[in-house]
Amino acid sequence: MFRFIKNTALILSVLAMALPAAQAGGAVDLSLSNKAFRAAYGATMSQSGVHFDTAWLHHEDDGDMAELGFHVVEARPSSRNVYVGVGVKLHLAHLDKIDEDAGAVGVGGFFRYGLPVNPDIGIAGYAYYAPSVLSFSDTENMINSDLRLQYSVIPSARVYAGYRYVGIRLEGPSKRHKLGNGFHLGLTIDF
Repeated sequence: MFRFIKNTALILSVLAMALPAAQAGGAVDLSLSNKAFRAAYGATMSQSGVHFDTAWLHHEDDGDMAELGFHVVEARPSSRNVYVGVGVKLHLAHLDKIDEDAGAVGVGGFFRYGLPVNPDIGIAGYAYYAPSVLSFSDTENMINSDLRLQYSVIPSARVYAGYRYVGIRLEGPSKRHKLGNGFHLGLTIDF
């Protein structure tokens, strides 16, 4: 079954990247720690406020997760230094330690805030929660979140340090399984 999920996620990811790329620029986000790597791409379609994103998280021991998101965003005037998006994100994961698949549609959003005294320094993050009604493949619920402190090296590139938490609870007496949790460093490039 995971082969089907993996192939589906790959196709959806390619489609998600192709559609917004034809309409507007976007951002590439890369983060890593000793055992985890996450690559993401996101873009907002010109003059629509519709934002698509896709990501892949790999952890040497815990497994892999593909993400595909659909959001609405408001790019407030640059003097406010705030960028916010709310929407849904499909998560498809394989947990290596227990050889199980997990899937869920999380509801949540993301933000980026530049400090008023120095907009080059800011915080950013995202959080998604999928209750059992939006979970499938033996998944009871899922939490996917990240919080970052970032610095704009140049207007189109930010470096950051952050903390990621991905918790997946499966049906049955099992505990919450984690995927790629911990501190990480990263780079976001806007184009």
